[in-house]
Amino acid sequence: MFGVTFTSAFVWSISLTEFIPKAIVLFGIFLIVKWLIPSITPVALPSRPPRPVGESPSSKGTGRTIPCTSPSTGEIFGEVKALTKDDIAKCVSSARSAQSEWALTSFQERSAVMYDLIEMILKEEKNICQASMNDTGKTLFEAEFGEILTSCEKLRHLALHGAEYLAPSYRSAPLLLGTKSGRLEYHPMGVIGVIVPWNYPFHNVLSAAAAAIYAGNAALIKVSEWSTWSKIRFEGLIRQVLANRGHNPDLVQLLPGYGDTGEALVKNPGVDKILFIGSPSTGKKVMAAAVENLTPVILELGGKDPMVVYDDVPLSWALSVVMRGCFINNGQNCISSERVYVHEKIYDKFAEMIVQKVKETSQGPPTEGHFDFGAMTMPAQVKIVEDLVNDAVENGAKVLAGGRRNANYSKGNWYEPTVLTNVKHTMRIVNEEVFGPVCLLLPFKDDSELVQNINSTVYGLGCSILTSSLQKGEKIGHQVKSGMCTINDYGVSYLVQGLPFGGVGDSGFGRFNGPEGLRGFCRERTVVTDRFPKMLTPVPRLIQYPVAKQAPEIISAAIHAIYDPSWSSKLTSIVNFVKLAVTNP
Repeated sequence: MFGVTFTSAFVWSISLTEFIPKAIVLFGIFLIVKWLIPSITPVALPSRPPRPVGESPSSKGTGRTIPCTSPSTGEIFGEVKALTKDDIAKCVSSARSAQSEWALTSFQERSAVMYDLIEMILKEEKNICQASMNDTGKTLFEAEFGEILTSCEKLRHLALHGAEYLAPSYRSAPLLLGTKSGRLEYHPMGVIGVIVPWNYPFHNVLSAAAAAIYAGNAALIKVSEWSTWSKIRFEGLIRQVLANRGHNPDLVQLLPGYGDTGEALVKNPGVDKILFIGSPSTGKKVMAAAVENLTPVILELGGKDPMVVYDDVPLSWALSVVMRGCFINNGQNCISSERVYVHEKIYDKFAEMIVQKVKETSQGPPTEGHFDFGAMTMPAQVKIVEDLVNDAVENGAKVLAGGRRNANYSKGNWYEPTVLTNVKHTMRIVNEEVFGPVCLLLPFKDDSELVQNINSTVYGLGCSILTSSLQKGEKIGHQVKSGMCTINDYGVSYLVQGLPFGGVGDSGFGRFNGPEGLRGFCRERTVVTDRFPKMLTPVPRLIQYPVAKQAPEIISAAIHAIYDPSWSSKLTSIVNFVKLAVTNP
């Protein structure tokens, strides 16, 4: 009997061993198919005749001239007129008119526009990438990854889950109001003003616009003067999608201009909320300007994100994550890993590996072929990176790679991928945002020292922790003062569009992405109504005017009956309440 049982158990364990991997594979295939083919019940959409695309009000600027040049080669693309305060007022007026129609659309209609935008992106993929590369100097890989992939996922997520996020949220009523029902509703705010940076000229625009219009608003997006040339193409594509569906294309407008254009947008009384993405110094100016009309703001500001590498992970794997965290988009990313803390046991080996890896990479204009890194976008940012690196070297830091402008290119904004060691927490480069292709390697010995150093800056956007112990990763992550934490990866939280994105401290406040971000573009309204139709809630005599003399005593008895923690006191109060209620009907 024992032999039969043992044999059966052995055979079953073998079968189970073979079955589990297959089951995991099948389950993985099921999830992929489910993700690729969303379950959407087809609905009949209102028939709207296509509208003329027309000319955007934002293309009629009367302000200063914005020269548009290539950061890679210095080539001049052309000029665009900035918008003045009066120009902004006209844009706001036309956007509000478009929004009054759009606010009446159903979530199904808005989802249809999201899918149309995805279709447009796929059709115009190469043109969008090229426009982004022209304006920013980034490589084709960075354009595909940071502009196309992220935008498509944003739109897809909104189309699938936006209606769910904006559905009324029902809340429980207390015992005293048992005949009432309470809910929280989300309504369009009106016109959302957005100010975006130059690092992702397409995705920054589309991400903000998509969320704003899905919530029923219009979107006025002030683009950077350093990525203005692409705005002409991008705005035209968005207008075409809206017009084809029969919607007013003035619903989304891209506003060219300098700082005074952004100020005019923030101060315009017709703007209902502001989303600003940029530096803390400019973010403070935005807040000050928004006070004039008490316009609410969301601030997504800078970062000084740490990445932690423990000695219990494969170094080759950690290296690939760190390289991506430090050098993606040439480090011009708010969640770049600007500080890399490496356990002292593996510090020297890891430094040697990353230097070798950096030396294997290439840098050059995307127009000349395939390169790992392109140019930086803004000339002033190159100077900032250069000054911070030089200051660190003067104070004892050691350059293991890069540390200078790329001498191979006399025109354009070029700075080599850089690795620094022997950096101290007193240095400017450890405390100020670099926003460039610089990797700072810092050794750590124990967790208490690590956490103290991580939390030593004014920033708190995100962090990454690489360790084979998830328990350790969670423990350290819990102690980091940041808005986001990623364990055993870098930056992937942004692709999880169901999660909010944002930071703490000088990294800003408020969120975009996820239900929190979408609801942030809404006017919240509390509604209390009857739980049962045709049943009016009786008004007790004790709360009617004129007030009965015994009313305070009866109310006190009711309060103690409900809230007193002692059961004996509850019973006493209930008896007292009944007596008073009976004798004082």
